[in-house]
Amino acid sequence: MDVDEIINKPSRHPYQCIASVTKGVQSAPNVYLLAACGPRLHSDTGKDEPNGNDEGERPAKKQKTGSSAPSSPNIIKLTVSPDQQHAVAVTDDKVIHVFSVGLDGALQELSERAMPKRPCAIQVLPDNATIICGDKFGDVYSLSLLPKEPSETADATAGARQPQSEQPQPTEQEKPAFKPSATNLTVHTKRNLKALQAQQNQKNFSARKEPLKFEHSLLLGHVSMLTDAVFATRVVEGKERGFIITADRDEHIRISRGPPQSHVIEGFCLGHKEFVSKLCVIPKTDLLVSGGGDEELFVWNWPEFKLLRKFDIAGAMFDAIRGAKDAGKSAVEAAENAKELQPASEHGGKAISMHRINISGLWTAPFANGKGHTETLVLVASERMPALFAVPVNRLQLKKRTELTDCVLAHPPLDVVSIGNSVLVSLDCRSDDGGPLIHVYKLKQGPEAKGSILFDDDEEMMHKLSCLEKVQAEGKFDDKKLDDLLYGVASLRKRKGEDVPRVPHGDDEAEEQAMGVEGYGQMPKGEADI
Repeated sequence: MDVDEIINKPSRHPYQCIASVTKGVQSAPNVYLLAACGPRLHSDTGKDEPNGNDEGERPAKKQKTGSSAPSSPNIIKLTVSPDQQHAVAVTDDKVIHVFSVGLDGALQELSERAMPKRPCAIQVLPDNATIICGDKFGDVYSLSLLPKEPSETADATAGARQPQSEQPQPTEQEKPAFKPSATNLTVHTKRNLKALQAQQNQKNFSARKEPLKFEHSLLLGHVSMLTDAVFATRVVEGKERGFIITADRDEHIRISRGPPQSHVIEGFCLGHKEFVSKLCVIPKTDLLVSGGGDEELFVWNWPEFKLLRKFDIAGAMFDAIRGAKDAGKSAVEAAENAKELQPASEHGGKAISMHRINISGLWTAPFANGKGHTETLVLVASERMPALFAVPVNRLQLKKRTELTDCVLAHPPLDVVSIGNSVLVSLDCRSDDGGPLIHVYKLKQGPEAKGSILFDDDEEMMHKLSCLEKVQAEGKFDDKKLDDLLYGVASLRKRKGEDVPRVPHGDDEAEEQAMGVEGYGQMPKGEADI
């Protein structure tokens, strides 16, 4: 292959988010896959009749969430309501889109509402009428799934910043001059002096945004950057009650009551030494699994705020890489070429870099046990690592040593969803000769040892999803922007000892830049949250 062929080598946009929707009666359900490819949301309609192509493949419908311009906002979060009637997508311009899902899997956009800060977690509550949305600046909101007033949709973007090309350009006389109220005489600490200097040097200070004009409620807030939020229920004194579990960059996991008492903090699950990036509540149990920048996966009894045990995720990753090397798998090259995978410290006699552990996904999935029954396991992914790790739920609480089962993949996993007894894994597979964008497995208990899991290819399901291999995002994309979309967990890691000044609240551009600066959002000693 010559240089021109390498430069012009075709590439594909991976599916950064996937979700499943079940329609129809329980005895004969139809299951559809929703897949986000850049700014577009595609629906595998599940119809077997041909749509005009020679191969008779199932068609894939697509719904645009933005304009047809190359700069259309990308989808960063995707979820489905518990009753399977609606899908909710979040784009990187801070807008929440709500779609209805038809019986044939077709999507119709019902509303779009712009949040003040970019959401990092979103979930539809069991009442199928309320959305909880956590943003990366620490706030958790609730809003109705469907706007009650027609005007809410029209006014949804009232509090959002318009694109620069659409904003009216004020004259020099109309531009407000920003003058900080603080002076060198009233500021005494080094950190605050740096913040004051940044404000004084700022030429164009954006004024505070108008209040949101659609119905919403602020439920709770964190001082540091929020990374994940999940809703859980349990029976308390004979009544089912809801709880909001949130995690932040400062190693905290907080348990708060659900609406309307979300201001009440029940307690904290403390034990992480690095950022917490993902939370996973195990259905029908009181178990919570958390992971982030630590070398271990944490298992909690969250109602009692008690740490039950840890799993050595760093050791499992080392074993996966070593096993892939022995098998001669090409996935090892992608793992070793990543900057995060360079050995830097000793872990149990093994050369393991602590900085390469960046948990990017925690999911529950079904698997067939040795007796033919279906049980649940937890799947774990670390950013840029081409592997998935699995552990059965019934072994999460065992005190004796339990190994994580690894499945080495051809490319790093981006998202996971279960359809029936199959597990669909979206892969960062960009080249045309790199294999399928979505790989499907059937999981079952392995014969070698208790707790081991076998990942068997589901060829039938992969053939049904072959239509999604040809549907792509419009326009060109470069690898750097794609990496920024797909990978952001590693940037949560702090650099010890940095003195980072705060930026003025309300300046979106400065705040967005500061979120990528290590150490941002940490309270200096002596300052309290007032």
